[in-house]
Amino acid sequence: MHRYGNPRTRHFRLLLLMVAASSLVVTACSSSKSKGTDPSKPGSSAGGDASKAVALLAQYTTRPTTFSLTVPVGKPIPTGKTIAYINCGNTICASQGPILETAAKVLGWTVNTINTDGTPAQIQNAWAQVLRQKPDGVIYTSTPRAQINAQIHAVAAAGIPIAACCEADEAGDGIIYYSENKSAIAKEGPAIATWIAATSGGSGDAVFANTPEFPILSGIASTLKSSLAEQCPGCSLSELDLPLSSIGKNATDLIVSYLRTHPKTKYVALSTDLVGLGLPGMLKSAGLKDIKTIGNAPGTPTLQYIATGQQAASIIYPEYENMYAMLDALARKITGVPVQPAFDPPVFIVTQKNLPSSTTLFPVVPDLEAIFAKLWGKS
Repeated sequence: MHRYGNPRTRHFRLLLLMVAASSLVVTACSSSKSKGTDPSKPGSSAGGDASKAVALLAQYTTRPTTFSLTVPVGKPIPTGKTIAYINCGNTICASQGPILETAAKVLGWTVNTINTDGTPAQIQNAWAQVLRQKPDGVIYTSTPRAQINAQIHAVAAAGIPIAACCEADEAGDGIIYYSENKSAIAKEGPAIATWIAATSGGSGDAVFANTPEFPILSGIASTLKSSLAEQCPGCSLSELDLPLSSIGKNATDLIVSYLRTHPKTKYVALSTDLVGLGLPGMLKSAGLKDIKTIGNAPGTPTLQYIATGQQAASIIYPEYENMYAMLDALARKITGVPVQPAFDPPVFIVTQKNLPSSTTLFPVVPDLEAIFAKLWGKS
């Protein structure tokens, strides 16, 4: 899925770098509970009517075929442009560079990736390199603006347009386009709530494994809580706050410990699949065989879990869509046409039945390149 500058403050999809131990906080979000649900039979329950959630889940598990950006550029886009991509220093950011390179070829453009190790010094040095190279545009992801505000102003003042993604920031003040921010991520909360309501038959006890040190994720936590209360009055939701330092070390231990002390909880929602890496094996070792887990922004390990039935579901992160949309914004700016508003992120819940691939990441929208080629007049 998808769902990252100092590695300890980056977007949640870069949490694999965080490895120190810390404590956990559990806060109750709801206290209503029911019994008698057979999770294998969505919609049938002694605790509530999940028929609406079942119908809505069918929509979420259908792969989207359209994209919300539909206005063609309408003018010939100049070829031969060079875009600088600042790699924020993690393997996930590294995977975004090739996506941009593929998209840029459609335009006849070149992407120059500036690699960093994610430390503030190297991130800032990358922006200094941008000023020396003077590309036609800049794309960066997963770095809080507060760390690079001066650099953004300097590059924007040099007349170089900037597109960004994947933090709790907004467009403006030097950034022409911002993709996948906090408000966009918030759409995932209702989707997770629908999955819990539908698969529990309207009476599931769930826990949300949150990473509150990432502000962008608070959008999921709040909309999940409100949407589950609306869709599933017979459900309950508690929140397990995982310290940033637990990721990659003992996050799964904390989740298992919670489940052992709350035996009625059979549903786990992960703020990001990175906190659940290794969880299927931990659950098996603990003898917890009836837990259903839904994640967010899966990497290939989680896709394997889903393919083999070790994890029930996950929401695909629109990584490809973000990269194409940022490049689209720069293309419009360079061409002299209005930049379009940020796209409406498509939500796609994958399960063992509808998983497009278990070995590689993929766009949410299967014909994404063709869609943008048409928008750019390159089809």
